[in-house]
Amino acid sequence: MRPGLQTEFWRIAYVGLFSLLFGLSVGYPAELLLLGGALYMAWTFNTIERLFRWIDRGMRGSPPDQGGVWSEIGNTLNRQKRRDKARTGKLRSTIARISSLTEALDEGIVVVRDDLTVDLWNSAAKQYLQLRSSDRGAPITNLLRQPEFVSYIAQRPFAGEVELQLGVRGERTVKISASEFGRGEIVVVIHDVTALRQLERLRTEFVGNVSHELRTPLTVIKGYVETLGDVIDPQQAATHRALGQIGEQVKRMQALADDLIVMSKLESAGAVECSEPVAVMAVVEQLLADANKLSDGRHTIELNAPDNAANWQLLVRQEDLASALGNILFNAVSHNPGGCTITMQLRQMGGQLEVAIKDNGVGIASEAVPRITERFYRADSSRNSETGGSGLGLAIVKHIVQRYGGDLSVESRLGAGSTFTCTLPLADG
Repeated sequence: MRPGLQTEFWRIAYVGLFSLLFGLSVGYPAELLLLGGALYMAWTFNTIERLFRWIDRGMRGSPPDQGGVWSEIGNTLNRQKRRDKARTGKLRSTIARISSLTEALDEGIVVVRDDLTVDLWNSAAKQYLQLRSSDRGAPITNLLRQPEFVSYIAQRPFAGEVELQLGVRGERTVKISASEFGRGEIVVVIHDVTALRQLERLRTEFVGNVSHELRTPLTVIKGYVETLGDVIDPQQAATHRALGQIGEQVKRMQALADDLIVMSKLESAGAVECSEPVAVMAVVEQLLADANKLSDGRHTIELNAPDNAANWQLLVRQEDLASALGNILFNAVSHNPGGCTITMQLRQMGGQLEVAIKDNGVGIASEAVPRITERFYRADSSRNSETGGSGLGLAIVKHIVQRYGGDLSVESRLGAGSTFTCTLPLADG
């Protein structure tokens, strides 16, 4: 039994015993026993009232000390108040640290309720979205009205991110991602990528401008080389050999400049809409003829396509389709100078056209496969001028395919050949 209950028990026993004995001495034991009980109840109610007044004042100071169970209850509440105060202090300290952390972030953070109304935000989000205190409780779609964001924030579960232009003139570019937490609440993270996009634009413009500027001097050099080759005595073999090497290097530089220009255009343009469908087989047959000329009989080049392939059409630009498939096909010829079997396989997968270009040639090292579509990456580290290109061909293929909503995959093993697979959406009908 707790000490307070023991004290209260003995207090009741003393009051009852005293009242009974005094009542027996005067001849009214029952009446005095009732009177003693009433006095004890009045004292108890007064103690309880004092305890409640102390609680109503916020339990400030020490609780009423009347001994017994009520004092023990007051002391227990007082200890619980101190524990709650300590926990509240820790919680406030944690909240303050989290608030300081979010305020220190460059990323904007907006907490959105399950009904998509704005609840909290940090300073970065306030700057990016020009938020005011009156915006608390407003739907976030009133603050970010772009259709792509409205569609993104309505999806469940959230996947990926969306890029938006903010500001009156779209001077700020941000990437926005969202995720759920708690009871249906959403945290929206805003990352400013303005500087990155400006840098990418400057790089693209620089590459494009430099490539255009290279064309003129390369054309002049090529012209002079051809002229000198015509006028110099054929007996001067060393001179003609030097002119031939210069001509080859000029040709490679011209090809590099052309690829850089193509890459610059692809990176600066978005998705392309084409109104006129292109017949797939017409492009494929021309590419196979060109590949056979490039091979000069060293390779076996085959086509594997169903009979109805003649009816397949793609909503792509003909030159883009020829560039994408041609880069892969001509690479298979150029990178296997000793000869191999190259097969172009066409098949329909639902609403997609799958073009797989396979060869059983030298293949690509496994560590190089994930990087093979990077700009300027060369799996041939020797940079052999006979087999190597600009390092941009497959990067161009990847950009072209993705522009039209397709995909490029690569499978290869060193010494076991390679398979490049392009998927592109077929035109309806």
